[in-house]
Amino acid sequence: MVSIKELFSWEDFVPTFPLTAIGARVCYSKKSLEDLLREPKVSSPAERATFLSRLANWKHFSVFAHSFAYKRVGRDKALYIGAKYFKTYWDEREPDLIGVSLRHYLEELTDGEREELFKHLARVDREIKPLSKSGNVVLLGGTYEGFGYFVFYISGISRIATHQLVRHTALNFSQRSQRYTTEKENYSVIPPSFGERAKELFKSWDEMANNLYRVLTEDLKIPKEDARFILPHGRASNIVVSAPTPWLLDFLRKRMEKAAQWEIREIAHRMWELLEKEIPKVELSKYLSL
Repeated sequence: MVSIKELFSWEDFVPTFPLTAIGARVCYSKKSLEDLLREPKVSSPAERATFLSRLANWKHFSVFAHSFAYKRVGRDKALYIGAKYFKTYWDEREPDLIGVSLRHYLEELTDGEREELFKHLARVDREIKPLSKSGNVVLLGGTYEGFGYFVFYISGISRIATHQLVRHTALNFSQRSQRYTTEKENYSVIPPSFGERAKELFKSWDEMANNLYRVLTEDLKIPKEDARFILPHGRASNIVVSAPTPWLLDFLRKRMEKAAQWEIREIAHRMWELLEKEIPKVELSKYLSL
């Protein structure tokens, strides 16, 4: 038997480790991306490592999926890891290459090994510098090694669209939580098919929901995780999305189709635009041939 921690080390995840902090903070904060990038929990190596180590101790491993690394380990080992672990990446065109996330690695470590790992990562002085932006979609970064792995930040997207997005289970997600963040000053996304009368009615309902939410949470002391039951499905949210390039392109192929709903189709087109800027077209053609 082969384990991931035998094949990879903490150093393999250094280039993409800081991106996990954005994934984590999106879950717990309603701040803009610009504000999040300035937070010590994201920008300070020591505070970032302390914050993320707490999440690891609580077994909140999902945010660490946004850090990814590839390594050549031999065909048999790569195939074994790819078959055993969900959301690792193996491709028959490079049969000795395996891609795994920091989440895979962390879940195999003992408590003591994780503590030692975060001591090392507290000295990783790497700043997150978003690569490009299109509308409400930002390409945060990733790795060009192997088959590539890219991380996106999407703001102001409705929860209706994110419900469609998370059906693509090969991708990894970290979304603004309605359990931990307040919805008192949030709003709902209005579909472009709504005329003026429909918009007025929708805004009236949204304001009514806001007022009821405030009564429930402030006057009646209902927990946010229960008060959210009365909120419209169209409430705006922020989400971090990441995946190996071939899986991202599989998602984009399906959601750029005319049959897709307008909002997720727009998001997919913006993600495609940003990827196209970062990856040579010949490489994208290779991935699209899968």
